[in-house]
Amino acid sequence: MRHFKADNQYVVVLQKGEDLHQSLSQFAKEADLAAAWLQGLGAALELEIGYYDLEAKAYKWKQFQGSYEITGMQGNIVGGNNGQPLFHIHGTFSDTECRAYGGHVHKLIVGGTCEILVRPLDAELSRQTDEFTGLNLLCQTPEH
Repeated sequence: MRHFKADNQYVVVLQKGEDLHQSLSQFAKEADLAAAWLQGLGAALELEIGYYDLEAKAYKWKQFQGSYEITGMQGNIVGGNNGQPLFHIHGTFSDTECRAYGGHVHKLIVGGTCEILVRPLDAELSRQTDEFTGLNLLCQTPEH
């Protein structure tokens, strides 16, 4: 992983074989990010994406192996209670036949590269469990 500062943003470049979540977690700690928005593109060799089933209050996952283009990826990073960054990332991916698949990104191993623009936010954000949906929703961190 390499990263560059550009104005008040960062460009993070991941290399083949790197794990998206592990690399972004390392970057978030190094950059001391409290909250950020991200968008990216590139390629993937391995994916696990899914959707949230509101009735079951659980994610349904599907794995993909092979060459995929990351045609669009967006999400956010917020601080977690245990010091580990929390991610909420969605993406759209196309296969060798240009068929597109999309959903919540649970796992992504980078193909040729993955280039991500990270925009730090001047806000203290966290996630709190919503009893109605079962989701950990974005919220403003209460002042201590």
